[in-house]
Amino acid sequence: MNKLKDLRKEKNILQKDIAKYLKIKQNTYSQYENCIRDIPTKVLRRISTFYKVNIDYILEITDVKELYPKSKINNVNFNRLKEVREDRDLYQKDIAQILNINQKSYSTYETGLCDISTNNIKKLALYYNLSIDYLLYITDDRKPHKRK
Repeated sequence: MNKLKDLRKEKNILQKDIAKYLKIKQNTYSQYENCIRDIPTKVLRRISTFYKVNIDYILEITDVKELYPKSKINNVNFNRLKEVREDRDLYQKDIAQILNINQKSYSTYETGLCDISTNNIKKLALYYNLSIDYLLYITDDRKPHKRK
């Protein structure tokens, strides 16, 4: 991801420095920067905190770096996928079809049994017109920053 590399260079730090902060190997971070490896949502949260930017910016959905106001709900191990889906009167099979995965796989995302892929959380944020930060309980603001 070019944004990860740009952010790191803006801070004038090496991959090994951010990798140490994230408690991962430098090679793993390099793979995130080069879109070789999917970034787990827990790592996305820490990257967002480190660089003080929102996740939508990291994943190149917006050009606005500004953080959203913090959520009153501190739920780092879960997401709002079920809540948002039900608010729109959709079934898991509907969302699974949008993501081109099976319903059982999507169900594991909602229940937190499996980390949702970076690509799929991005697709859902765009589909629902919500920020990834909202979907991950980082903010309570539903409205995303201006999209590209």
